Amino acid sequence: MASHSRTKSRKDRIMDAALRIFAEKSFQEATISEISKEAGVSEATIYEYFGTKEDLLFAIPEKISNDTAKESQAVLPFIKDVEGRMRAILFSYVQLYQNNPHYSALVLLQLMSNKRFRQTAAHEAIRRSAHSLLEIIREGIADGTFRSDADAYLIRSMLMGTIEHLFIHWHMQGMPRREKSIMDMLDPFLEIVLNGIRAKKEQQGLTLHLNLEDARALGHLLQNEQTAKLPGSGASAPRRTKHKMDKTYKRKEHHS
Repeated sequence: MASHSRTKSRKDRIMDAALRIFAEKSFQEATISEISKEAGVSEATIYEYFGTKEDLLFAIPEKISNDTAKESQAVLPFIKDVEGRMRAILFSYVQLYQNNPHYSALVLLQLMSNKRFRQTAAHEAIRRSAHSLLEIIREGIADGTFRSDADAYLIRSMLMGTIEHLFIHWHMQGMPRREKSIMDMLDPFLEIVLNGIRAKKEQQGLTLHLNLEDARALGHLLQNEQTAKLPGSGASAPRRTKHKMDKTYKRKEHHS
């Protein structure tokens, strides 16, 4: 058991060292020799775990994505509403990229443009997280939380694409410290998207109708009160005024 623990720790050290060097120097420029020195193991030890440098590269996002997905899946069953589950997945996604800048740099700046990466288990692990978000959006459309004409693929692409764009821009600028982090932007951004796809409830129309009726009633009440306050007018003032107008109108008709 202790041997298994040491083996796992050594493998993790290799992957951690490789992640830092790949992110800082690029995959092409990094060497197994550098990674072995960083990890404190021999080059032969690295090849015991990973057949090639590329195998080591692809193993990193596979492990990290699977670990993150397990954490998310452990939380999601306790969140009943669709919007809450969407927030949980996106929060986990942003937290992973923001707290692990080497990882987000490696995935977004190097791996996403790698055709071979798209054929690996590592890419499939990342796609599973994206698919979970897609399924939650579909559920929201099916249960009436979101508009029936909403496009689940488009919404998913809008959410994840915007987050990835923000992180790419952040890396391209040299990861500057900002007053607001990308995590700080998540809730306002998500609220904008949700406001655009939420279904319009019939209750909202009913509330508007009742408010209009109340406004009309209040308007009539205020008008009557103002009329009653006119000099020389009492409670029956509106009726006397109407009576005089009717008599005047009849006299005009008679003369004509």
